[in-house]
Order: sequence, then C-alpha cells, then structure tokens
Amino acid sequence: MPIVKIEERSPHTAEEKARLVGVVFDALKAILGVSEEELQARYQGFAAEDFFPPLAAGNYVSIEITLFVGRSLDAKRSLYRRIASDVARLRGIDPSEVLVLLREEPFDNWGMHGGKAATDLKFDYAIAI
Repeated sequence: MPIVKIEERSPHTAEEKARLVGVVFDALKAILGVSEEELQARYQGFAAEDFFPPLAAGNYVSIEITLFVGRSLDAKRSLYRRIASDVARLRGIDPSEVLVLLREEPFDNWGMHGGKAATDLKFDYAIAI
C-alpha cells in the first residue's frame, strides 16, 4: 500500500506526469511486488522560483514513498537504483538528479479498510522481502 509523492519543476504535460508516475509504480511492482490495485500517487509541479533543488540541479526530481515497514536493505537498494535509472532515462536527466526517500511506517500507524489498523488486516502480498 505505498503512497507516492513526486515533486519537480514544471511545466509537464498530463501525459508526461502520468508516465513518470507509471515508471515509479512499475519499479514498485517489479522490486517490491506491489499489486496493480495499490497505486496511490500525488504529483506536484512547481514554478522554478518555488522549487530549490540541491546544487542548482534544474532537473531534480524528488520521489517520496510511504509504505509499511519490513523491506530488506537489498530490496531498497534495488528499488533506489531502478527508480533513479528509469526516471533519468524518461526525463533525459542524470540519475544523480533523482532523490528517492522511503518513509516506512509500522502497521499500527495505518488506519484503513473502514478504520481498521493495518496490523489487524491480512494482506495478499509479501512485506518482508
């Protein structure tokens, strides 16, 4: 149940935004086994004067992913590499201009499915990979 938030400088077309979200979600599916039904993403584009990337990297893309705790460091490393590579290729930028930030939350911090704690639910996919 990852929640993806993407931020970058604008302007980008609706199609370009959707492709970026798709690239990130494809990586989540391939590396973490996320299912098709789990896509939840927010995209925010900023005017140049409202977005201050590090080292004046004009094509900087910030991707924040909130998910259940439990993935191994190797799985996270694979995810970072895949997202950085795929986003860089899609946007025609250097992979160093892609930041991936994982925010892992314990199951008892998620209220879902009508107000149930995630710790009380059974999921049909692996978390500990």
